[in-house]
Amino acid sequence: MADSIIPELNIEEEVTLTSYGTAAIDTTTIVSNGAVFNFDFDVGEFVIKDGNIELLTGIKALKMWIEKLVRTEKNKFKIYETGVADEYGISLLDLINSNNPYFFIQAEVQRELTENLLKNAEILTVSNFVLTRETNVLVVNFTVNSVYGVLESEVRL
Repeated sequence: MADSIIPELNIEEEVTLTSYGTAAIDTTTIVSNGAVFNFDFDVGEFVIKDGNIELLTGIKALKMWIEKLVRTEKNKFKIYETGVADEYGISLLDLINSNNPYFFIQAEVQRELTENLLKNAEILTVSNFVLTRETNVLVVNFTVNSVYGVLESEVRL
């Protein structure tokens, strides 16, 4: 480890997918993005387990990645600035608080989420968007088809 307070993580998790076709068995091995720290967004703290910040891998890590992406407003935090147009996070707050027609907001939310979620190689498709308004909150439900299986996700904006 270099002179850094952040530990190096060399975690590679292999996931083997098997599809059963009519003639042969096709097996594909995917190397995951590794591990992420578990963060409890309701409490606002990292989850501590056995005296250390809990690490998540596989489908749990992907769920955390999705949650973090959706909660990170693009271009708001300097730590995510890379100098390229394709920054980390999503841009939805100005859109949701605009006076645009609801069908336009619905289409843009779907486009923005799909475009940014598909940047993760573990996500294969994003579909089944359902948007509903609850007072001052826009609730977005969608399905993520990943290398680990299907995830049902909900975002409250």
